[in-house]
Amino acid sequence: MSKEELRGRFSEVMPEVFDSVFNEAARAGKIELAGELVRLPGRGVAMKDEEAESKKIIEAAFATAGLKVPALKDVLAGLKVDKIRAQKIVTLLLRDKVLVKISDDLVFHRDTLADLRKRMLLEKAKSSKLDVARFKDLTGVTRKYAIPLLEYLDREHVTRRVGDERVIL
Repeated sequence: MSKEELRGRFSEVMPEVFDSVFNEAARAGKIELAGELVRLPGRGVAMKDEEAESKKIIEAAFATAGLKVPALKDVLAGLKVDKIRAQKIVTLLLRDKVLVKISDDLVFHRDTLADLRKRMLLEKAKSSKLDVARFKDLTGVTRKYAIPLLEYLDREHVTRRVGDERVIL
């Protein structure tokens, strides 16, 4: 279950007490935290060698691509595992927030999106307004990537759309 769901089950307990007990249980090895999910020790996903290798290949493909990510189907086509197992590996990477799906077609590595956020903060020092053309110049991406990325930044409250421009928050 998610950490927030677990916290909700103990809503009558003060947040500081919950955090203290939770952190102590994690240190003692009574629970494990994987991304935002909490589980009992040893209850994680066990992968076969070829699945673990495929997971590394998928993660590396998106980590090295930067903002010009390949199509997910193209990455999955080059793996040693079948399509169903490959899709389950992607689901695990999405659940653990290693990969972030920003639209039906586009998946990015979390480090790439964190870097984009930093670039937006640096850009804010120059000007708080940003249009699609300036964003494309700044990131070096085409409109195919720029629009979904800007919409993602809007959802994440990094930018806010005002007419045809974005205001960097």
